Amino acid sequence: MPRVAFCTEQRKRNKIKALIEWIDGRMHSKELKQEYVAKQLNISQPAFSIRMNPKTYEKNKDADPFSFGDLLILFDILEATPEEKTRLMTLL
Repeated sequence: MPRVAFCTEQRKRNKIKALIEWIDGRMHSKELKQEYVAKQLNISQPAFSIRMNPKTYEKNKDADPFSFGDLLILFDILEATPEEKTRLMTLL
């Protein structure tokens, strides 16, 4: 089957979606609530919920849902393996 060439915007959208899906899945497996994770990131629960919605980032093409510091905190909270960290950090 031939490969489809994605434009830069489509690749970025897919990468953000993969990151958010990983965070959401890990939160569910660890039974963590959005309130707890938001508190660790020093943001409100509604702000965290907005960041977890990939459709928010389709409108603003330059924005990323989480900063580098936020990702480090999330990886610590969600106990990411070194392989997961490497894979997810190269997504952005």
